[in-house]
Amino acid sequence: MPEPYARSREQAEATRAALRPLGTDERPLGLKLAVALAIVIAVANLALVVADGGKGWPGGLAFAALMLVAARAMWGRSYLAVIAFEGLLAISIIYATISLAFASNLRAVVLAVVLIVVCTPVFWLLIRVMARLQVPRE
Repeated sequence: MPEPYARSREQAEATRAALRPLGTDERPLGLKLAVALAIVIAVANLALVVADGGKGWPGGLAFAALMLVAARAMWGRSYLAVIAFEGLLAISIIYATISLAFASNLRAVVLAVVLIVVCTPVFWLLIRVMARLQVPRE
């Protein structure tokens, strides 16, 4: 009698065997989108600090700097930066999904849906990027 999850394990092993490491200058679409999203978040955060008259500028500048550092590290294909950004995307998606249950107006619904629509594809594309970053070079 075969093990209950033998077929799943075989498929997972076949998928792992088909993965190839990223080339020296290769940056897949998911990585490029994540870097672009981090830069957009940093610039938008700075714009919001300026639009708010400078209120909360230390935290706003710190978060913008963190996003720029994350963008740079992801562009350099740092696994740790990619997984940290993936965690931030996951938290954002979950928060937006839960906030839909408490949205009191159309603006809140649209904002949550836009956040989900923007973050989910980037999250999904980064999964394969992370797998390829872990493949040992031959």
